Amino acid sequence: MDFAAMYDLPAELISRESFFNIGGPHGFMRWGIYLFLLAAVISIVLTLRKRVKIWKEGKEELRTDNVPKRILMVVKYAGLQAKILREAYAGIMHAAIFFAFLGLVAVTLLIMIQDDFTELFFGIKFLTGNTYLIWSFFADFCGIVLLLGLLIAVYRRYINKPSRLDTKSTDTFALVLLLLIVVTGFTTEALRIAITEFPGFEIWSPFGWGLAYVFALISKPAQPVVHQISWWIHVVASFLFLSLLAHAKLGHILISTLNIFFMNLNNEDSKTKYRSAIIPPDEFETAESFGVSYAEEFTWKQLMDGDACTRCGRCQDNCPAFLTEKPLSPKKIINDIKDNKDERVPKIIEVKKQAENASAIDPDSIEAKALIEDSVKEDEIWSCTNCGACVEACPVQIEHIDAINMMRKSLVLMQGKMKPELQTAFTNMENNSNPYGFAFASRADWIPEDLNLKTVTEDSDIDFLYFVGCAASYDKRNQKVAVALVRILQKAGYKVGILGAEESCCGDSAMRAGNEYLFQALAAQNLEIFKNYNIKKIVCSCPHGYNVLKKEYPEFAKKGLNSNGNPLECNYTVYHHTEVIFDLLRKGQIKIKDSLNGKITYHDSCMLGRYNEIYREPREIIKTIPGTKLVEMSRHHRKSFCCGAGGGRMWLEEDLGTRINQFRTKDAHNTGAGKICTACPFCMTMLSDGTQELGIQNLETYDIAELVYNTMEKA
Repeated sequence: MDFAAMYDLPAELISRESFFNIGGPHGFMRWGIYLFLLAAVISIVLTLRKRVKIWKEGKEELRTDNVPKRILMVVKYAGLQAKILREAYAGIMHAAIFFAFLGLVAVTLLIMIQDDFTELFFGIKFLTGNTYLIWSFFADFCGIVLLLGLLIAVYRRYINKPSRLDTKSTDTFALVLLLLIVVTGFTTEALRIAITEFPGFEIWSPFGWGLAYVFALISKPAQPVVHQISWWIHVVASFLFLSLLAHAKLGHILISTLNIFFMNLNNEDSKTKYRSAIIPPDEFETAESFGVSYAEEFTWKQLMDGDACTRCGRCQDNCPAFLTEKPLSPKKIINDIKDNKDERVPKIIEVKKQAENASAIDPDSIEAKALIEDSVKEDEIWSCTNCGACVEACPVQIEHIDAINMMRKSLVLMQGKMKPELQTAFTNMENNSNPYGFAFASRADWIPEDLNLKTVTEDSDIDFLYFVGCAASYDKRNQKVAVALVRILQKAGYKVGILGAEESCCGDSAMRAGNEYLFQALAAQNLEIFKNYNIKKIVCSCPHGYNVLKKEYPEFAKKGLNSNGNPLECNYTVYHHTEVIFDLLRKGQIKIKDSLNGKITYHDSCMLGRYNEIYREPREIIKTIPGTKLVEMSRHHRKSFCCGAGGGRMWLEEDLGTRINQFRTKDAHNTGAGKICTACPFCMTMLSDGTQELGIQNLETYDIAELVYNTMEKA
C-alpha cells in the first residue's frame, strides 16, 4: 500500500534532513560521528583485550569446534532468548528491551547506509516516501517498546524487587544510561518536528509527534538550542553505551554472547548432556595437582563464565541448596570465583613479565585471597547436589557444576579434606565395591528363590544385563524394585542376567564427590567385566548408574587401560528401566490389568530428567494404569526439585538449613496425591524418609517398576 500518496507530496520531500540543526548532511558532525565510533571501538577492544589476557591464564580447553553449530547456539540463546523467555515476566521485560534495541540499531544502520554509501557514492536516497513512513513508524514503535521495557526493569529492580536481584551501582548506571538514550531520542525527534512546524507525514512518528506539542510551547528561538542540547546528550550517551559493551554491567551484552558461542555443545544432546570431564588416567602418575586450588587452574572458559554472569539469579531461584537455607548460591559462587580471579590473575601476569621462567612460579607466592575458604567456603562447595538446575536455568550457559566439582577434586585428592561420613563411603567403595560397606560377595543375596535369575558367570546367553546398582543390591526397600523389574522383563520374554559379586559400584558418587581416582578404578573394573562377558545391552533402575554408564564410561574408555595394560572398550547400549518398560507397554509385550484408583504424583529424578531428558516415558506409563490421575508438583520436568541425594550427598549428613527431601516431600503432599512415584533408588530413599520424618500419613512412595508389576497381567 502506498501510504505516501495520502500526502500529495513528491516522494523525495517525504523524508528528513540528516543532521538537522547540527550542520546538515555535509557538516562536520557527519564525519565527527565516526570519531566517536572509533573511540568507542577502541574502548571495547582495550577492555576486551584486558579480559582475554586474564582468561588466557586459565587452562587450555577446546571450545572452537563445530563453528556452524556454535553460531546457531548464539542465535538460539542470545538472539531468540530461548532460556530467558521461560520466565514470563522477566522474560518479556528482557525481550522487550533486547529486541527493541536491536530494532533501533537497525534503524540507525539504515541511516548510515543511506548517508555514507548509497547517497554518497550513487546519489540514491532510499529513506523517502513510503519507505520513510514505515521506517519512521518502526523506529517510534521500537522506542516505545524499549521505554516500556526499561520502566518495567526499573519497577522490578527498585520497587518490586525479587530477592535474587542484588542491585549494584553499575546496574543503576546501565538503566539510567539506556533511559537517557531512549528519552533523548524522543525529545530530539519531537523538537525537530516542532521546529519544522509539524509536517503532516511526521505523524508516522506518533510518540514524537505527540511530544512535539509540548516542545511547541517553548519559544521559537529556544527550540533549536534545546534540540542541539538533546541531540548531543543522545549522541554522547549512545557512544558511551557502545564503548562500555565489554565493561561492567553492559559487558554482558558482548561477553555473554561470547560465552554462549563457547558453550559446551554436549549440553544440547541428551546423550552427552552435562557429561563430566575425565582426568586422563596417566595424569595420576605425572600431574602435580588435581582439581582447582587456585583461580588460574580453572579453564579459560570457566574464567570467562564469571565475566559473562549477568547476576540475574535464575540459577539461585532453582537451586535446592539455596532454597533450603544452605550457604550455596550458584550465582554467588560464580561471582566469588570472578572476584578472586580479578584479584589474583593480574598479579600473576605481572610476576610472569618479570620472571625468567614463568612456569616455575610458586602459586603460593602470589599475595591474594585463597580461592577455597577465603573466597568460596567449603560448606558452599559441599552443599551442591549436582542436580543441574542452575545450568539448566542459566541463560548465558555458565557451567556452575563443573567449577564446583573441580574444587571438590582439589579438596579430596590434594588436601584430603572431606566429612568423615564421606571418607567412610569412599573406603567402603574401595574395600567392598559399594558405599554401604556390605560384603561384595553378598551383592546377589536379594534374589528370591523363585525369580530364576542367574549371574552371567552361570549363563552368559542373555538379552539384558541388569546392572543392579548398590542401592537395589543392599537396601531392602529398593530390592523390591529390582525384583519387580526382573519379573517384568521375564514376563515380556527377555532373558536377564546380573553380574552378582563381580559388579562394582558405578562410581558416580565418587566422581561427583571429588574422588575421581576411585571412580576410574571402579569404572575400569566394570568395563573389563562387560567386555569379558561380551555385554551388549544393559538396563539400569538407578539413573545415576544409567547416566554414568551412558556418558562418562565411554569417555573414560577412550583414555583408560584394563588390568592387562590394554585399551578399555565400551561396546554396549544402556537403557533406563522407564525406557524399557514404556517400550514393552507400547509394543504390547506386557499389559496392564488392574487399576489403581487415586492421585499419583511423579517426581523427576535429576539424573533422569534434566540430565537425560526422560520426562515423557514415566508419565505415559503411569497414564496407562486405569483409575490413576497424574497430578504434577509445583516444580516438575526441567524445573523439578532435587531429592537431595545427588552429587555424593547421599552419603553426607544434612546439617545445614532445611532438609531438601522434606522440602520436596511437602511439595508432593500438597498435590493431594496418595502415592509418590519415582524412578530412582536415591529418590525413593529420600522421599520415603521425608514422609516418615514429617509424619505424613497416607502418602506412599513407589518406583514406577513396582506400580507396573503390581497392576500387569502375570499369568
